[in-house]
Amino acid sequence: MGSYPVPVGGIKATLTGGNTVGAALRERAPRADGYRHLDTPALISRLLQLRVNTYLFCIWDSPTDFDDLCNEFLPAAAVAGIDVIPYIVPPSETSDYGRASRPYRLDYVGWAKAFAELAVKYPNFKAWAIDDFEVGANAELFRPSYMREFLDAAKAISPELRFYTCAYFGRATDPKFLDKYAPYVDGIIYPFLDGHHENTTVAGSLGACLDEILGHTDPRGLELIPLIYTGRFLDAPLHATPAYCTATLTTTAQYVAAGRIPGVIAYGTQLDDGPAPSADNKALYGTGRLALVNNRARTPAKSYASASQRVRVDPRLNRYEVSFWYHRWFLAGGIEPGVYQLELLIDGAVVWTMDLHEQRWPVWTNGDGMEGPVDVTRYVADRNDIDLTFRLRVLKDAVGQYIDVGVDHVETIGLDVRNGGFEESGDWILRTSGPLVSVIDHYLADRPARIFAAISRSFGAT
Repeated sequence: MGSYPVPVGGIKATLTGGNTVGAALRERAPRADGYRHLDTPALISRLLQLRVNTYLFCIWDSPTDFDDLCNEFLPAAAVAGIDVIPYIVPPSETSDYGRASRPYRLDYVGWAKAFAELAVKYPNFKAWAIDDFEVGANAELFRPSYMREFLDAAKAISPELRFYTCAYFGRATDPKFLDKYAPYVDGIIYPFLDGHHENTTVAGSLGACLDEILGHTDPRGLELIPLIYTGRFLDAPLHATPAYCTATLTTTAQYVAAGRIPGVIAYGTQLDDGPAPSADNKALYGTGRLALVNNRARTPAKSYASASQRVRVDPRLNRYEVSFWYHRWFLAGGIEPGVYQLELLIDGAVVWTMDLHEQRWPVWTNGDGMEGPVDVTRYVADRNDIDLTFRLRVLKDAVGQYIDVGVDHVETIGLDVRNGGFEESGDWILRTSGPLVSVIDHYLADRPARIFAAISRSFGAT
């Protein structure tokens, strides 16, 4: 297979399209064919501001995508010094009347020939990629014989053209999957989601995930290109933040500098100037809340996510109370009784609990519901200070269950709780075990602009 000449500093790429927000920069008015075509000058301008050197051009949203790529974007990107990798979809993402990679749709021999011809014409056409080989029934089509057929068709026209597919952590570390496709692909695009845990919140596990995958890809001569979710991921309980994007891109830059990976893709980066949707603000008041989250990963019993604070006790009072609001969102189906429990603890002792199955309404609820604030006098009396903790605890092994529990507007009598509205990032100590996540979740109306700036800084630093 061909050799991709990696740019100095590595591949700094972005990919938008699909279910991302603010991804399509299209002309304001439709052309004679009735479609709003890609606004190539605007897109090139934004890519240069983002400091990318490669753009993965998603052919999926509009029937005009391929024509816009051939006739307008490729030559403009060549002038701007931007390499191009078209990204098309498999059968599982192909609709008869809606989204599809057109015009060739599921004719991947046709795609291979068309892309190879473009690669001959445009030196900045470096590779092409197909999403999700083995999701659903895709593997029935992408058998070795068919892979060889369409790749031979491309090689006959452009021998150096490279080819990639997408593989999540489970597939990227599966020897059977890698052995099956290694003879046909030059590398895999790995969407990072904290290993199996499917979140865009925890950045610290990226290095370990890359190391584990590289242990499988390196011996097989496969490139590994991590994909970082910098915009919306539909299965993640919480959105990526500017800090998350900076942390993950800093890690990938270190791996590029060490020669271990060729580059990175920032996926879903919002390219328009729109604000974050107001529905992303899940706080009761203001813009901050405590979020205690689990995803659909397998979660063992006794896993937890918590937030604690050392609180000063006012010795002058004879009654002490804690009032707070909580909200649970089930992001995929309901849960059975006795699985998830929200708890209030003082010095490790559970003083209030709620089986989250019993919160029947998906609305903010105050503490003990109809019973009012929680009386904690017997746990606090004669103390100078105490540890106050909110904890989401898993009582039984769980799998396939998303849950997002919010806590907000903590008020007390006789206890000096700081940042009870979670409007700041400090004061609370966050702890987790298992795949659960504990985070102070802040809504930022300008989050897309902050993320765009963070990516630009990261790409510009190398």
